[in-house]
Amino acid sequence: MLKWKKIDKDFLSISVGKEYNGEPYYWTTFYYYKGLIIDTGCPHTAEEAAKFIENMKLSVKAILLTHHHEDHSGGAYLFKERFNVNVFAPKKSMEILVNPQEIPTYRQIVWGQPKPVKIIPFDTKLKIGYLLIRIINTPGHSFDHVSFLIERNLFIGDLIANTNPIIIMKEEDSITVIDSLKTLLKLDFEIAFGGHGVWKKDEVKTTLNNMLKLKRSVETLQHTGLNVEQIVEKIFYNVPKKVLLMEEISGLEWARKNLIESLLGMKHKPTN
Repeated sequence: MLKWKKIDKDFLSISVGKEYNGEPYYWTTFYYYKGLIIDTGCPHTAEEAAKFIENMKLSVKAILLTHHHEDHSGGAYLFKERFNVNVFAPKKSMEILVNPQEIPTYRQIVWGQPKPVKIIPFDTKLKIGYLLIRIINTPGHSFDHVSFLIERNLFIGDLIANTNPIIIMKEEDSITVIDSLKTLLKLDFEIAFGGHGVWKKDEVKTTLNNMLKLKRSVETLQHTGLNVEQIVEKIFYNVPKKVLLMEEISGLEWARKNLIESLLGMKHKPTN
């Protein structure tokens, strides 16, 4: 399933998701910007997305990936073949993208098993045509996550999914996400375009402040003697059913507990 929106001249947002009973389990958004495809959606929607790009007669010069997760990189193998262009991705992503491991069953159902794709790793800058792309390391959501500053538009992948986080993946490091948000706020941009939302610079700052406030609250509760499970119940006692369903379906790969542990530094690995 696919829906799209024109943001500006030569600038589209394209949201995709595998349809079940008339609606996707999960939408994810990628972008077409002046010849660049930034992220690609998931394996299940690769063919539909490629046909859309062809039908819109969009000129594709290159594909840029923010990180290796299948809902962002899963269409890259087909786009590369269909449009005969290079796929650029973080060097840290290379091993996973070239030789993807089998992902959990629920992710195969929702997004699809990723297929191998040959990439060209990038450094801190990249020039494609007349566009200069600044690459900013923004780990936290994943170890290999980067963002792209192109002109005054910032593409941030999955660094922000919600201005008030409730649930995150087990591998995420919220302390590193906080550092990455601080890095972004030093940049000259107007809007941050993500896989699950579009955020003004003030909203990026709000997300950072919300995470810092939550971190302080979690630490205070820990100091009173509460354990992680008790902190989860204290802070996230009334959450949408979708959150509980995601915890159950994913076997807690996505969970409120992950966020609390992450904010307490249990998952933190300082980056160079």
